[in-house]
Amino acid sequence: MIGRTYLERGKPVVVLIRWGPGGGPRNVLIQRADGTKVVRPFRGLRRPKEDTSDATD
Repeated sequence: MIGRTYLERGKPVVVLIRWGPGGGPRNVLIQRADGTKVVRPFRGLRRPKEDTSDATD
């Protein structure tokens, strides 16, 4: 999860740090494309869709 890119409202962000009690990530420090760093809940961040098209077509 750390270092991965997720989407926040359709814009890419990178997870820098995660923490929280118990069974999973609760809060994360993210860096937005403009360089700002924000602490926010992990909930709501989405994985970007992977490109499944084949470039050799």
